[in-house]
Amino acid sequence: MDQQLANYFFQEASKAFGFLVSEHSFAAPQLRVDEEINFAFVTFTGKNLAVECILDEREGDIDCKIARVVEGKKTTHYAVDEAGVPMREGLASLLRRHGVKERLFRRVGELDFRERIKVTLADFASMLKKHAKEVLNDSPTALS
Repeated sequence: MDQQLANYFFQEASKAFGFLVSEHSFAAPQLRVDEEINFAFVTFTGKNLAVECILDEREGDIDCKIARVVEGKKTTHYAVDEAGVPMREGLASLLRRHGVKERLFRRVGELDFRERIKVTLADFASMLKKHAKEVLNDSPTALS
């Protein structure tokens, strides 16, 4: 992965989601780069939930997932655990499942990749503020 791009993603995610730390007691963001799959992850961890901003360099995709925190660590499960308990879900999917019908993303097709990162992260941050109070409150029932 392009290290400058990963650093840029970290900076932009830290700015867009800084309110998680300053207003909602989540830990400062952590950057993890997976060179094997060219992904960068910026994670804000709470007591019960983690907010993961994900950059897929190869596909040019930006995502945000909500994951459970178990024994102080973000779950390693992709979606559900062995018992079928939801462990991680994309933020937009979670909001749709809970009945949010409004448009969640601005059009970014014409923008360069760095600008798309900035706008999409801002859209995810806005979704959290407007529709995801349970996530902001670090509620263990947010993924139910």
